[in-house]
Amino acid sequence: MDPRQEITRRSLKKIKKFHLVRERVGEKNLELGCSSAGLSRMLMRGSWVGLDFDFSVVKEYSSYLGKPAVVAGENLPFLPSSFDTVLMLDFLEHVDDDRLLLNEVARVLENGGHLLISVPRSGKLLILKIKNILGLKKEVYGHRREGYGEDELRNLLRDAGFEVEYMEGHSGFFLELLEAIQNLFYFKLKGRKKRRSGSISPVEEGELQSLRKLLFLQKIAYPFFLMADFLDRILHTSHHVLFAVAVKREGEGENPPSQI
Repeated sequence: MDPRQEITRRSLKKIKKFHLVRERVGEKNLELGCSSAGLSRMLMRGSWVGLDFDFSVVKEYSSYLGKPAVVAGENLPFLPSSFDTVLMLDFLEHVDDDRLLLNEVARVLENGGHLLISVPRSGKLLILKIKNILGLKKEVYGHRREGYGEDELRNLLRDAGFEVEYMEGHSGFFLELLEAIQNLFYFKLKGRKKRRSGSISPVEEGELQSLRKLLFLQKIAYPFFLMADFLDRILHTSHHVLFAVAVKREGEGENPPSQI
């Protein structure tokens, strides 16, 4: 199994996203945020286009999946109603103008099309204080903001022309704590890499190949992640990730945004 698949299958958070998204993928799909593409390969069906801010990430993504991908910002370079599904998993928190991007998503989606979105939660969460103490500030993750509250996300989606059909939280305190320790280890080992996805996410092939020893350690640590997830579920700790399915309201986003 290649490193991207190993990283994905040994990440409980990615596997949770896989189970939430897999039955909801459409036939004409746009994925915003290319990342390492391991999860994308597991989800991919129908037509598939990727988009990210970073050329090197897009190049690796397209080569790995054998699918087209483009470099762009919040203004999406697609015609109206080009897709029936947009996947935005852990991406909205990375963009400067989240409202513009959501309006653009509504424009390129056909009526009744779906947005599948996950974002980190914000608020008075202990794990955020711990991450800051460890030096894992939002900039290390490439985030423009810590995350979103549930009501905040619902309002953003509503203002962009969406109705939220489904929303749930996942990833509790203990799971987040273990992941933070893992990210800290990787950050200290590999140093800073300035790009949209931040400094803690291996993306390029050279980075992934150099991580084979760390992947072995990840396999050893995997039972501890399972134990952390079990503790979160029995203790009902606060969720730190929000996942939502939103449908485009009919008639919304029909016209491109006006240019000033």
